[in-house]
Amino acid sequence: MFNAVGLGGFVVQLGAIGLLTRYFGWPAFTATAVGLELAALQNFLAHSRWTWADRRVTGWRAWVRRYARYQAAKTTALLANLAITSLLTHAGAPPEIANTAAVLACAIPNYLFSERLVFGS
Repeated sequence: MFNAVGLGGFVVQLGAIGLLTRYFGWPAFTATAVGLELAALQNFLAHSRWTWADRRVTGWRAWVRRYARYQAAKTTALLANLAITSLLTHAGAPPEIANTAAVLACAIPNYLFSERLVFGS
């Protein structure tokens, strides 16, 4: 379920970037930032609904605290992804391969952060 939700977020991200750049003329950087945040929001809601549905919270304060923990975990994962991608491209790997390797390297830590720190019971 975790990977299916992540794939859904990736589709949301790419769709938002394509829509904002191609149809609305936004700069790629701005569109990417919006796409990443939309994907993070979609992933958070989907993980709350499906992946960790058994770990509900009640009240808006609890939701805000959980979302803040989620954003902190995702920022950490993003920084790790950027570091790995940069290291591998500097070593000569094509960017697509380097980023794919970074996503794979971050998958298990992402799951563990979410499991324990964000949605922990």
